[in-house]
This record gives sequence, structure tokens and C-alpha cells, in this order.
Amino acid sequence: MEVISTNHNRSLEYSKKDADFLERNGRLIFLAFLKPIINGKGYAFKEPEISEERRMDIAISFFQHKYAVELKIWHGKAAHAKGLTQFGNYLDRQKLTEGFLVIFEKNTTKSWKKGWIRAGGKRVFAVWV
Repeated sequence: MEVISTNHNRSLEYSKKDADFLERNGRLIFLAFLKPIINGKGYAFKEPEISEERRMDIAISFFQHKYAVELKIWHGKAAHAKGLTQFGNYLDRQKLTEGFLVIFEKNTTKSWKKGWIRAGGKRVFAVWV
């Protein structure tokens, strides 16, 4: 899946204060979305430390299965590639063969898309919202 570059002026859409707000609250909204799905059958952990003081956004334990979910704000192709490498390493350390990635695009002409991509040899289901 090819990542489409987004060229826009973020300063017209969001202030600097909004960037921190969007990242933090995106995670909280996603956790709120998960809660009724998990519904006492598992747990979702926010930013667990996995090793060497490195963190991932959300770890989910559900019906004796472990899932890793990374939440990112789109900052261009270079940052995306770096994030995929980082997430692939997280999955490797957790001995997981696949993970999930939610990418928040902040522009008004966003490309809503989803699909399987690769991260360090691991399968990752990515959703751009």
C-alpha cells in the first residue's frame, strides 16, 4: 500500500496547543471505543513499558491473546517510515507476528484508507483516519 503525501498548511487548521491535545485525546477516545468491545473479557493498557524503557501506545489482552496497537499522528513519509520500524521492533520484542496501527491525519483532505502493510517483516493492519 502506498502512502499518499499530504501537503497542507497545518497552521491554518490547528494551533500548536491542539497538537498535544489531539494526540493525547485520540488515545483516550480509542480506549473508550475499546472498552465495550473488551467488556470484562480482557484488558487494555495505555503506554505499557515493554523493554529498555521503550513504550508502545496500547497493549490489549483479550481471550488469552495479546494485541499491540500503535497510534500515530501523520507527520509525513519519513516519520511514517521511522514509526513503522519502531513498531516492527516492538512487535518483535513482544513475539507478535502482527499489530495494528491507527494514523490520525489532521488535514481536511485526508485520505480515509485501511489495509495491511509491513513493519520490520511483521504484518500491520493500518487505518488512516
